[in-house]
Amino acid sequence: MQTLPSYLDRKRREIALLNRCLASPLDLCAPGTPAAVIEQKLQIAAAMRAEQSLASWSVTETARPPAPRWHSGAFEFDYGYQRADLAVRGPAIYPGLPRQTTIYTGSGMSAVSAILVAVLQLHERIEVVAARDCYSETRELMQSFGGRVRVVAPGPFGNDDARDRCPRVLWLDSSVHAAFFPPEIAALAAFDLIVFDTSCFDAGSGKIRCVVDHARRAGVPVALVRSHGKLDCLGIEYGRLGSIVLLADAKSLPAEGSASAKRLAARARDAVRLYGLAPIPVHFPPFAGTSDYRECTVARVASIIRTTRRLARILAERLGPESLITTFQHGLYLTIGARGHPDIDDVKSAAGALARALEARGLPVKHAGSFGFDFVAVEWFPDALRRMNVMRIAGADLPVEFTDRIAEGIANWCGTSRRSRPTSERAPLPVSATT
Repeated sequence: MQTLPSYLDRKRREIALLNRCLASPLDLCAPGTPAAVIEQKLQIAAAMRAEQSLASWSVTETARPPAPRWHSGAFEFDYGYQRADLAVRGPAIYPGLPRQTTIYTGSGMSAVSAILVAVLQLHERIEVVAARDCYSETRELMQSFGGRVRVVAPGPFGNDDARDRCPRVLWLDSSVHAAFFPPEIAALAAFDLIVFDTSCFDAGSGKIRCVVDHARRAGVPVALVRSHGKLDCLGIEYGRLGSIVLLADAKSLPAEGSASAKRLAARARDAVRLYGLAPIPVHFPPFAGTSDYRECTVARVASIIRTTRRLARILAERLGPESLITTFQHGLYLTIGARGHPDIDDVKSAAGALARALEARGLPVKHAGSFGFDFVAVEWFPDALRRMNVMRIAGADLPVEFTDRIAEGIANWCGTSRRSRPTSERAPLPVSATT
């Protein structure tokens, strides 16, 4: 159980790590509350961005850096015109995994887009096996390719007629509600490629290693795609950054699979270059890549998971089954549904009202559309399985006493709102969230 003193000790370590990245560290008092922690970390983040901008004021989209190599913390960059040829050297994203070919992109969705485009440059048609509740924008992107990408639900696969079979991709998404390890994990020989969106797992998660180990035994190449703005920036959303990591261990892949993985890497680089998906160097966190950073990140993610589970337990007890509380296997957020199927605008309005009510009580809660913060984030969320609009409560790295106060505040607000709100007519979800 995380007490306020133990929480503050950890946060001072995070603040010190961030402050050391500044050429002129800020003179800060030791924070005594979560609000002070959040304020100081965001203040340091703003100062880091300002220093980066001042240090690179002469570098435009078309002007090369004055030095042959440009550094940001543990990252080193080399590029020319508009970063189309950006080369990045830096610490491994996934510690302990074999032979990683890393391609950085401007966001998590840029990484997803680049890998799909790369596969479709190698094949006219593909079949993607994906969970019904995989990330909604990912599914929307797949469907935008029309008949070239056939999206199917997980299920048993027999021997296909070689004349009709197109390459089959297993798409694993860490954001799904449950059953992250589908039955297909045990029968990977039916697939030509595994794409794994790891954004909701810590980069050192055992689930990532488990998938990679299964794939190596089956001789199937793996592409790990990730958004780094969620769990990898110590809660400050330092910049938009994504990545593709291709794992092609020559010892475990047949010759054909190894050659295919190399072609896929080349096509992914081309997609990043031609579609303008390259990242911005100043978005690479200068505090990443050290053992201190890894220890802080692991502790933060573990705390967020504990907070989310505690919120779910208290809310389930206080609100009962009518609240339709849903938890997720990653443990980063939960959702609260409502009878009557409110439309999107109703849920967004309710999320904002709840966040403002709790913030007015001095609690670290904000109306925000992501997760992995030092404050609890509330926002609208599409429940693809129930086909309804719900409210998402993203847990935060907080001491237990604040978690309990937030849970009580949410329960009281929901109870009052439920008594005063008329039942709405059912409204359909947008295509991207339901299909």
